[in-house]
Amino acid sequence: MKRTIFDLFAKSPFGPLQDHMRKVTDCVSMIPDLYRAMEEEDENTFQTLAEQIKEAEHDADKIKNEIRGDLPKTMFTPVDRDDLLEVLSLQDSISDYAEDVAVLLSMKTLPFPATISNEFWKFMEQVMVTVSQYATINEEMDELMEASFGGAEVGKVEEMINNLGREEHKTDRLQYELVRKLLSMEDELGTLNVVMWMKVLEATGNMANRAEKVGNRIRLFLSK
Repeated sequence: MKRTIFDLFAKSPFGPLQDHMRKVTDCVSMIPDLYRAMEEEDENTFQTLAEQIKEAEHDADKIKNEIRGDLPKTMFTPVDRDDLLEVLSLQDSISDYAEDVAVLLSMKTLPFPATISNEFWKFMEQVMVTVSQYATINEEMDELMEASFGGAEVGKVEEMINNLGREEHKTDRLQYELVRKLLSMEDELGTLNVVMWMKVLEATGNMANRAEKVGNRIRLFLSK
């Protein structure tokens, strides 16, 4: 018998959100390899990854729409329905930004200057650390429900959310330094290439930014 989203919600309101976040993580996990293919000018690998990222984002959208369509308005859950849907929307935006990166990089062949390589990969690694931190929090939600949203488990999750904020702040600082360096290279790269780099870096950084936002949204309903 096919397992429905309703069946999952009957067991735990977080099961469907965790299924969705795992697909979001699949999507985001391909972004570093996409940039690596770009840096190495491996066009075949780049195109394959770009398509896989778009497909993974579409799969995440399908799960999101199933959840939105099947979550009964009258079903009792320990978390408000609107809170669940807002968490879903925010975590879905993480894969939206991953797709934006793939689309933008597919529009124009960008030069990948060797002089920014170290700074870029530090930034990319920090984005992944931040998104991964949120994914870990998401997986912790079942334990939180078993603890009836009380006791030491709440403190544990709140500290994980605090750490998520610290990781996102590191991402912002690395992005700022990377942008400064790219702007100083306008004569070398050309204005259009610099503008395109700004856009892809913004979309890449927004994956971490949205991970922090959804973590903060979870903090809000824990405080209710």
